[in-house]
Amino acid sequence: MKLIRLVVGFDQREAITHHVFVQSVIKNSNNPVPFYPLSKKAISFYNETHSDKSNAFTHSRFLTPYILNFEGWAIYLDGDMVCQEDISLLWKLKDSKKGVQVVKHEYKPKSNKQY
Repeated sequence: MKLIRLVVGFDQREAITHHVFVQSVIKNSNNPVPFYPLSKKAISFYNETHSDKSNAFTHSRFLTPYILNFEGWAIYLDGDMVCQEDISLLWKLKDSKKGVQVVKHEYKPKSNKQY
């Protein structure tokens, strides 16, 4: 079995969404999945500064390799999602020729104002 490490953006104001996400991964996974919550407290050494009104994990998600001591693979995910399939299906798409991979999606916000 493959160990699939997940780094998950955690916002204390939305803790319930994190727990729902974790439960959805556990429910659907056929592999062991350790979770690494990426919270402001856990990365207090890093001061995220940006003026584009995005959330706290816009840039800090790129600390994933650092947090895992630059060892092996991991998947970063926002904590406000629900996993409806086995996470290993996403894991199988990793390409060792690439340093970073992303899943693109068409995001159409309902509002012009973010946060």
